[in-house]
Amino acid sequence: MEQKDNFEMVINLRKAHDSKRPKKFKSAVNLIRGTVSRHFGAEKVILDPFLLSYISSNSKDKITRRVRVVVTKIGEKTFLVKLAVKP
Repeated sequence: MEQKDNFEMVINLRKAHDSKRPKKFKSAVNLIRGTVSRHFGAEKVILDPFLLSYISSNSKDKITRRVRVVVTKIGEKTFLVKLAVKP
């Protein structure tokens, strides 16, 4: 399959939301990293700080349920994940 330079996807964070309160944010970050590495075969996934602040906008105990992201290829197996902004 041919990969695009910018790929938009919606990641459901339900599994992270079901985890215990102190670990919700960390499991959400790991879920995003795992999803991107599984779909694109990435070895290194870089998350945008604005995306991280959006996930924990209520607090680190109350995370969002789903997030729309844009995945951009930077290097050979390095990908940057940013928050998708609708026009």
